Amino acid sequence: MKRILFIAGEASGDQHGAFVVRALKRRMPDADLYGVGGDDMRAAGLRLIHNITELSVIGLVEVAKSYFRLKAVFDDLLRHVDSDRPDAVVLIDYPGFNLRIAKRIKAAHPGLPIIYYTSPQIWAWGHRRIYTIRRVVDLMLVLFPFEVDVYEKGGKWLVTGDTIAIKEHHFWRPSHLRVRYVGHPKVRLIEAFTPDPAFRTVHDIPTGRRIIALLSGSRENEIRTIFPVALQCAERIRKERPDTFFLISCAREQLRPLLDAQIHRAGIHDFAGAYRIVTGSMHDVIHCADMVICKSGTSAFEAALMLKPIFVLYRVNFITSIAARIVIKIPFANLANIIAGRRVVPEFLQEKMTPGHIVPAIEHYLDEPALYARTVADLRAVRDTLGRQDSGERAAEEIMAYMKMTR
Repeated sequence: MKRILFIAGEASGDQHGAFVVRALKRRMPDADLYGVGGDDMRAAGLRLIHNITELSVIGLVEVAKSYFRLKAVFDDLLRHVDSDRPDAVVLIDYPGFNLRIAKRIKAAHPGLPIIYYTSPQIWAWGHRRIYTIRRVVDLMLVLFPFEVDVYEKGGKWLVTGDTIAIKEHHFWRPSHLRVRYVGHPKVRLIEAFTPDPAFRTVHDIPTGRRIIALLSGSRENEIRTIFPVALQCAERIRKERPDTFFLISCAREQLRPLLDAQIHRAGIHDFAGAYRIVTGSMHDVIHCADMVICKSGTSAFEAALMLKPIFVLYRVNFITSIAARIVIKIPFANLANIIAGRRVVPEFLQEKMTPGHIVPAIEHYLDEPALYARTVADLRAVRDTLGRQDSGERAAEEIMAYMKMTR
């Protein structure tokens, strides 16, 4: 019986890991797939020995407070490797924890295959981690095509104006690390999406009007800092173009009171005449809209994959901003622009996240059908670049092939 240890540490890793676990279970129904995951991976067939809630920590202060809990999980996983002797270890993102445990496992069990699914974003920051990865990881399964060049060529981004490309490291030497592109799981999720035919009727959304979606975000801080700016933009557009209609997406019911408070604070006149709030059903909201205002992150990437022109907003505090400018070496925050290697959709970050910058750009799209069509074509090219393969299935195939090759 095959035994594979999985280690995920965040909600996104749990979602991505579930696809791989499910695909492996179909191929090896008797295999013991166990480790650290969440509800999604457990439902897919993972035997949990720790829950991701034990590892989900954000911020230096929180990490310090949780040190002993994290160390207890770390040490317990090492004991499991020693006693269980799994056939492979699969790490999913979460590099701060996973690269440390990979070093310990490789030192104690040099012949044990260590497989990494969902590469750390060393192409954005922390590029020096590539040396650790090349030393302790055997198979890297990446979600973006350009990540293959990052590992195989030691590449960093070459920034030329508003374009970026991976520049080859001339003295880069091959290593034992095997790198395979398996596709991004979001592509298949978006392809599988079926619009709710009753969505417009249920939410009383008018026909014949331009619709702009406002994705409020899934974190309270985003609703407090970014959503009010999106709301100000909507009100400015509404004054100039009263026929425009706005759909506000609320990620979950628990966030609704905070969302309502921000709307009340904005003092919007005749809210029901120009706005609807939809809780959940984010993909239906995006599908129904002509364009989308959203914060940088997963929701922006999903809207781009649905071929909707997006206006990306983000702002962090001054100290974090200074640190980010030192560490992050690329001019884009949105994945669509990074994959395209150029500015496909507008981004309004930090001091540019103001209605004065954002509204003219939106109006330009409203007034220029050719610009709108060109952006949709560019987003389709981005989606095509990612391919249509099933990321979980491809990852499972690569994992099994590597285990067979190294046994």
